[in-house]
Amino acid sequence: MKPTTVEPLEELAVADAPAVVVVDEAFVAARILDGLQEDDVAINQRAAQRAERVVEVVELARRHPEIYTVGEHPDDADHARRSVFFDVAVRLQISENEARSLECTASTAAECLPLLWEHARDGFVSLRFVEAAVSAVLRLQAPIGADPTVRQYAADAIALIDETASRWALHLPISTFRRRVTILTDRLDPTPPERKHARGMVDRRVVVEDAGDGMSWLTALIPTVKAVAIKRRLTSTAKHLQKDRREGRTRDQVRADLLCDWMLGVGTEQAAKTTVFVTVPIGLVTGAMPGSAFGVATGVAATTASAASSLSPAGNPVASATEAQLVGHGPIDPATARQAFLDATGFRRVITDPVHGIVLDMDRRTYRPTKAQRDWLVLQHGTCARDGCDRLALDADLDHDHPWSRGGPTDIANLRPLCPADHVRRHRTRMIYRTRENHTVQVITPTGFRTNDPPPF
Repeated sequence: MKPTTVEPLEELAVADAPAVVVVDEAFVAARILDGLQEDDVAINQRAAQRAERVVEVVELARRHPEIYTVGEHPDDADHARRSVFFDVAVRLQISENEARSLECTASTAAECLPLLWEHARDGFVSLRFVEAAVSAVLRLQAPIGADPTVRQYAADAIALIDETASRWALHLPISTFRRRVTILTDRLDPTPPERKHARGMVDRRVVVEDAGDGMSWLTALIPTVKAVAIKRRLTSTAKHLQKDRREGRTRDQVRADLLCDWMLGVGTEQAAKTTVFVTVPIGLVTGAMPGSAFGVATGVAATTASAASSLSPAGNPVASATEAQLVGHGPIDPATARQAFLDATGFRRVITDPVHGIVLDMDRRTYRPTKAQRDWLVLQHGTCARDGCDRLALDADLDHDHPWSRGGPTDIANLRPLCPADHVRRHRTRMIYRTRENHTVQVITPTGFRTNDPPPF
């Protein structure tokens, strides 16, 4: 953009007209953008320092596991390492995996990528570039016990990655940088293709990610050959179904519906029978005004329940007079709720009043909670009771707040769902798990940090 030009005042038609200020918009924009770059450098510096502090505290816990553990078991060092990542995660409000990634990125880069890490510490490169280069290093590192020739080749290859990546990172966008580093790593990696595939097979998994509006992404990391075959079978079957003129779904919609039916085994003897708690207000099923009774679909079974509140003590939605809930996840639409209720093949009562047949309290002779107690706690909490943990209560362990070995009873008031990781941490480390009056669980770390949970909205 060219600067605005102003004619000399003596040439203006009106001699006494006010002076016009020359404004160079490009100059203003340049100053703003320069400020953005300066901010980016400062942000990158702080991010590198943050990662280095994570490395420092993890190393401290490695040298002194007694900070987090009681020192009675041979695997205390491992529990101390896991505990320090948990401590970092709750303090920084990130996941434990993110805390581990920060430590791995900083420690690996400092050891194997000194040139690139120096750029990061100076603020000229963000951690995203370092993470991409560290992924390459982890692929090229020589295995433990490798002969000197293999170790030397790996060291030379990693040095080349460091030298090249440190130059690329100063000029390339992150997407181009990742692609180039991947290509270079593939060329340097001496691993045979079949071993690379075996290495990739170790990471295969299925992930569910919430997409809002009662929908989720189901992602699977599987061999490419199988992925392509699955897509082709879905497409072929969808084409056949779409020949019916009454079929109003798009091909993508048909493929998605087919995938659901096939994975759930709809119409087969192997149909899925996993338990999924869905609270369904009776009003949604009968068309009557919503009252206090609820149908709770649990996989292929359904239950009726009465509930006093639409929120669990932990603030999780578990039952509502006006909307259905997928316990541990949130509301679902009425049509899906009705279908879940109608698809259920049986009914079982789950109510708050023990007089009506559900035993919520047991005496000291029984350690293991009953199925009814587990179901009630799933409905009550939805997720792990610990602050900030969103793992489903359905998959959690039921922990005695006052330990059973010390006289604690097996009743609802003394039970709380803790995910396996929290359950182990509660019993094997110095972490204190304290149940509040609303049945949520606060954690006090050995370093003095206390978790907090905001009130339900």
